[in-house]
Parts: sequence; structure tokens; C-alpha cells
Amino acid sequence: MIRAVIIDDERNSRDIISLMLGKYCPEIEAVGMASNCREGMEQIRKHKPQLVFLDLEMPDGTGFDVLSGAYDASFEAIFVTAFEKRFLHTIRFSEVELILKPIDKESLLQAVNNVTKRILQQQPHERYQVLLSNFSQAAGEARKLVLLSGEGSEAVVSVDEILYLESQSDRTIFYLADGRILASIRPFRYYAELFAPLHFYQINNSQMVQVSRILQIEQEGARIQLGHHITLEVTDRRRRELLGLWKQG
Repeated sequence: MIRAVIIDDERNSRDIISLMLGKYCPEIEAVGMASNCREGMEQIRKHKPQLVFLDLEMPDGTGFDVLSGAYDASFEAIFVTAFEKRFLHTIRFSEVELILKPIDKESLLQAVNNVTKRILQQQPHERYQVLLSNFSQAAGEARKLVLLSGEGSEAVVSVDEILYLESQSDRTIFYLADGRILASIRPFRYYAELFAPLHFYQINNSQMVQVSRILQIEQEGARIQLGHHITLEVTDRRRRELLGLWKQG
């Protein structure tokens, strides 16, 4: 039996999660509940759960504050929120589970299934260190990214070290400044959306580059030069916009 603590400032949400766990997830036992961050940390210390359901925004802080105050790499977390956009990038970069209110059966079961596998396989909890690092980062500090490689394996990379990423069937391939090539089971469109607000640019239908890593944009033709003698093709309609972004630095 997996012990769970539910931390949410809305009683209705706490009750719904507890009832749904009892009905659909017999392997999960809700051993404690809390309505704010302070009580939540107390419940975690008291019950030593393997799983924590965390509301993102509460009257006395955020779910990140709970992790900062009580996390000891001993439990998995599932964030629950009615507002996805504010912390969307921070959570997606770390590959931590997130379900939206109103909570539906499918989303709950998918999140529980993912964390249950990691609990049973005793996988590393590095994604939570990445999450807290990204949440507390100073302006301009490098953001870290968790890549899921399949079969429970994952890698952590600094976004600043990414030269470009490329679609390959239903996977995404990452090319790094140190020469490494890493694969993620996430599709290319997932990262294209994730990196759009950053200093990345999609140069064609299947490739996206980090603009600051471009060494040269050819004046004639439609090609760019990156490190490791990498040459990539840029579509004509995107070349002018890319050139403007590159010159801005």
C-alpha cells in the first residue's frame, strides 16, 4: 500500500481526490490531509508518505514552498491546480506530474500510474531537484531540463547547452554543445511549444535551434552554422526573422 498525503486549500478538492483514490486506486491510501503549506509540511513529516498531492497555490504559499520545506527525496508528488499557465514551464521542464481542476478520472489515473511506477521501481528523484532549482532561479540563470528516455530512464541537461533539437518519428533528438546526442520520448511539438518563449527558433518543420548558439547565418542561401561543424537548412520564409533575432543577440 502506498501512503499518500493530500494538501489543498479547498476542502471539496481534498474530498474528491480522496474519494477517487478509494474508488479507482486501491493501491493508494490517503493517510493525511492539510489545507495549507504549514499543515502540509507537518503532515508529511508525521506520515512520511510515498506520494503527495500538492495544490499549486494556497493562502500561505505554493506547492513549491512545501517541497522546499519538507522534501527529502523520499516521496513523489502530483501537483493539482486550476491555473496551469503561471507555473507551466517550471513543471514541464522537470517532468513532474500535473493534473488540472476540475479533476477527471483519466487525468488522475494517468498521473497516479506514472508516479506508482517510479515508486515501485525506486527511481531517482532528481526531477524534484530540477523543479526547485528552476523555481528559485535568478533572472538569466540557466534552466535545467529533464529528458525522459523511456523504460524509466531520464537525463538532466542545461537548456543553455542545447544546440538544437530535431523531430525523429515520435521522438525528439537533442544535440548538445559537448557533443552528446540524447533522445526524449516526447514529440517535437511538445518541445517546440515549451521552448517558444525562450531564445529558440524553429527553422523548419522538424528542427529548432538555440539562437545564441548560431555561429553564422549565410548571406546567400538558407543555411546556418552551429558548433561541431553542424550545418542546418532554414526555410526561406523564416530566414529573415531568424537573422533579426540573431543580430539582436
